[in-house]
Amino acid sequence: MAKGSNCIRLNQILLLGCLILLSACTVVPVEDRKDIPAKLPAQFFASDMSEWEISLTWEQSFPSASLKSDVRALLEANFELEAARARVEQAAAAYGISKSALMPSVDANAGFERSREEADDDPDSTETDSTISFGAALYWEPDIWGRLRARKEAASLMLEEKQVLADQVALEMQFLLVETWITWHASRRLEDVLTAQQTTNMQILELTELRLAQGDGNSLDVLQQKGRMASVDREMPGVVSEKQSAANAYAVLMGSFPGEGVRPADDWPVLKPLTTVSSPRQLMAERPDLRAALLALQAADHELAAAIADRLPRISIELAYTESGSRVSEIGGQTALRFASGLLAPVFDAGRLKSKADQRKAEVRESLAILEQAMLTAVREVEDALIREKALFDQRILLKKEIEIAEQTVGKARLRYVNGQETFLPVLAALAKLQTLQQDEITLKRDILTNRCRLLRALGAKWSRDRETF
Repeated sequence: MAKGSNCIRLNQILLLGCLILLSACTVVPVEDRKDIPAKLPAQFFASDMSEWEISLTWEQSFPSASLKSDVRALLEANFELEAARARVEQAAAAYGISKSALMPSVDANAGFERSREEADDDPDSTETDSTISFGAALYWEPDIWGRLRARKEAASLMLEEKQVLADQVALEMQFLLVETWITWHASRRLEDVLTAQQTTNMQILELTELRLAQGDGNSLDVLQQKGRMASVDREMPGVVSEKQSAANAYAVLMGSFPGEGVRPADDWPVLKPLTTVSSPRQLMAERPDLRAALLALQAADHELAAAIADRLPRISIELAYTESGSRVSEIGGQTALRFASGLLAPVFDAGRLKSKADQRKAEVRESLAILEQAMLTAVREVEDALIREKALFDQRILLKKEIEIAEQTVGKARLRYVNGQETFLPVLAALAKLQTLQQDEITLKRDILTNRCRLLRALGAKWSRDRETF
């Protein structure tokens, strides 16, 4: 009996010592990263706008009801997004596991034991003994250095990172859908232009053949015009193929097989130059990839704190309660309550824990470098898109003037040819120039729209202000 009392007193002393140690411990500090967004410049170098909008939206540049509906359907049906959502669920489960480590664990058990022994005084007889037991055990590791809390915070940040990366996937898929929408409309418009050019070329061919029949022309004029027609005809298969490929890509992005009737609708808009643009410091809040990189860095900081805490002592508390008896009716006749506490301190591990902490430090430096490079790349992408947008709009003004001059040149050259004042060569040269410029106009419009897509993606723009993620 005295021996049992001594054990109880020893456990009480050990528990008291553990509590004193717990009260004296401090949590391993984690690096504060609030100064990261301040490293971004105050404004874009390529932008001379003095005022900044809160944020641009895709709907401002692409006010198409059918495209908006297709983007909404994309967010529901795209399999890349489905995979991203599954990764979020995995991270949520991992967070739940890390969170549960902070709470005590309780296990229940039940057992039945039956033994048979020979009697000492009679070898032919046996004694049977049965034991039925029920019990529960509680185990808890007090988080004295914040090790478990650091891992829980790391898991929480990783969960948030996966959610933000899912937003990044949605932004990328949205960009691809709009870009494919633009490509399809550009191909369709180019097909219409080529068809109109074929009609014009046929009319001019008929004119040259008529002049040849009247003795005013020559066979060389006819051959030259047929050559021009063949050149335009040669462009058509590639344009039709590109349009069909764009339709196939559009269907696949929306979770359908090519040829199932999913295709772009409406028509592409006429863009105007931007008058406002957000500031670079808004990129951290607007761009999902930057937010994900910052969250990854913060998670690495917490993993480092946990790795440092792994090298420090830890305590454990265990409480077990058991009731047993030889029969069900006698359960409770024998009761046992056991309390145990322990202190575990790493003494020698051949440098394993130190190497683990060094590994985490290197991962923090890697995450910081990735974030800072991502910030540089993000600002560069916006700068490039702004520079290209200005250049493309300047080209549109100059191209419009050039087309007007080319149309006047064709008209005058054709009139002089009909009146017999010129050969057919000036007409052919002017016509070829005009038709090339007409095709260039479609390509330039496509480039303007595609570059606006890239700018909106670089800014991390939402589709509209009605919904946070759409």
